[in-house]
Amino acid sequence: MNSESFILHIEFETAYKSNTEMMKRMLRYYTYIKWHNDLPIYQVLVVLKKPENIKNIQGSFESTVQDLDILKYNYKVVKAYEIDKSEILKEGKVVLYPLRVFMKHDEIDEEKHIEECLEEVEKLEDKDYYFLTVECIKKLYKESKYEKYVKEEILMQSSLYREPYEKGIKEGELKGRREEKIETTIRLLTKKFGTMSEEVKEAISKLDLVTLELMIDEIFEYKSLDDIKKYIQ
Repeated sequence: MNSESFILHIEFETAYKSNTEMMKRMLRYYTYIKWHNDLPIYQVLVVLKKPENIKNIQGSFESTVQDLDILKYNYKVVKAYEIDKSEILKEGKVVLYPLRVFMKHDEIDEEKHIEECLEEVEKLEDKDYYFLTVECIKKLYKESKYEKYVKEEILMQSSLYREPYEKGIKEGELKGRREEKIETTIRLLTKKFGTMSEEVKEAISKLDLVTLELMIDEIFEYKSLDDIKKYIQ
């Protein structure tokens, strides 16, 4: 950024409990990142929900021992709940639209606020923003507050929404193909060499898809069951 190279670490927090606890957590993250990288680290803490018992959120501390400055540490604190959500729209900061859920909405009640946040991201071509807005809403409100405003047909257009299901389908397809190859391998070997022991069948059933396909491709070259030992040992 502006010819300066650094690592940007952004941490989101919905349940801010203690300045001391958060300071330790951010410092632990800093140490971990620094351990693996030599670039400067710019940390930002985004507090999404207003803490109940913390009036002053701290983002720095100093450690002094025997009048010696040991450590000065700070990170930027952004309080989402103090940001005017209307300004985000005026400035066209689309990437922040899902976080508008956490921003100031004193002029309207919660349900109207939820409805308005969803209406804005519904207009966007990239439906991942709609998905992310729904996920943010879930962090703040009970389902009874928002479920009637969420449009499933729009949610399903998001790649983030579909990804777990598509992954599950893909894994299911691979599992089905593997089981089919196991059955085919055992059937062809039985047809060629006669009854096989349960031990051999069990070993074949543990093979991966690629190995099973190799065995099937070479099956007509086998002279005896000994030829498949290289796969099942």
